[in-house]
Amino acid sequence: MTSATIAAAPFPLLRRSAAATGVVFALSGALSSTWVSRLPEVRGHLHAATGSLGIALLGSAIGSIVSTFFTGRLIKRFSSKIVVAVMCGVSNLALVGLGLVQSVVQLGLVLVVFGFGYGSWDVAMNVHGHAVEAAAGKPWMPRYHSAWSIGGFMFAGVGALAAGVGIPVPVHFALVAICAMAGVLGCLTLFFDDRDVPDEEVTTHVPAGSLFTRNLVILGIVMACATLIEGAASDWLGIYFGDVRHVSHGAGAAAYATFAVAMAAGRGAGTWTITWLGRALAVRCSGLLALAGVSLLLLSPFLAGAYIGAALWGLGTAIVFPAVISAAGDTPGRSADAISAVTPIGYSGFLFGPPLIGLLAQAIGLNRSLWVVGALAIVMVVCGGAARERVH
Repeated sequence: MTSATIAAAPFPLLRRSAAATGVVFALSGALSSTWVSRLPEVRGHLHAATGSLGIALLGSAIGSIVSTFFTGRLIKRFSSKIVVAVMCGVSNLALVGLGLVQSVVQLGLVLVVFGFGYGSWDVAMNVHGHAVEAAAGKPWMPRYHSAWSIGGFMFAGVGALAAGVGIPVPVHFALVAICAMAGVLGCLTLFFDDRDVPDEEVTTHVPAGSLFTRNLVILGIVMACATLIEGAASDWLGIYFGDVRHVSHGAGAAAYATFAVAMAAGRGAGTWTITWLGRALAVRCSGLLALAGVSLLLLSPFLAGAYIGAALWGLGTAIVFPAVISAAGDTPGRSADAISAVTPIGYSGFLFGPPLIGLLAQAIGLNRSLWVVGALAIVMVVCGGAARERVH
């Protein structure tokens, strides 16, 4: 499809490309969940304390943020299709490396590489997805992110099963890396060359220096809260269930799978939810759900209540990220630039989240440190108005 242009493409081709983009999102989610599902075992193998593990996990966020400063230029020069292909390869090689690390220092260094590839892949597929939905005139962004969540919970389940039956982490990671790479390369045959996507006619009325408006900065804050809340579940939920609730590795992985299933369900209903409530109210309600979920998780005396809390946490996380991406994409004539600009702000949640919670856990315990999630959920409620639909 490299010879086809988005602007001239008939709707059936756009729909096929959107479906392929959704599969790439799903495989991205699968890769992330594969790593997270075996993190408690990697931590046990390395005998890592919560503080040092939190610092090591910082590597992924650092790599992701650094990559976003280069990705926009790479997309403009080579297309998002090429960027996805290359960065998917980097991410999968790093995943294999994560199964082979022998120290916390090695873990942190490999996570920098993993984050670099994964973050760039994430921005590129979002830019392509937005270009396709804009050309089709269809709000497909929540469906892309729903696909990411579906891939996430499916492979979180695979990770729980692999942990339960004792499949070695290096074998598990290598098999997933091979399958993910093959799947992405197959889907890329349906991607467009999006280097020719024209700016809107209003671009000349939006000076470059005005891109970081107050509203866009607030959107970045909301996204940062959402990514920290989501990242806290990814990095610490399984460990919380093991250390505080004293369950097995398999049951800990199942807790994250519960979170991921709920997040996928919430994103699957995202288009309907946003249409019904409006983007701003949907974001605010999401914050309230996340607050309720983490409160139930931490306060329930029953294990079943903690799993229900994990599910509510996932529902509260579900639609905030795609809602903010869509809100940023409403920037007149600068949608792709705005998406690329707000993404590194959002990734600061992944940057500060792991060490913050890890260091707090070292000082006051993981049970108390996870209340940070509740505080950030309140911030999303307060700032959610920035996601309101633009009136044309």
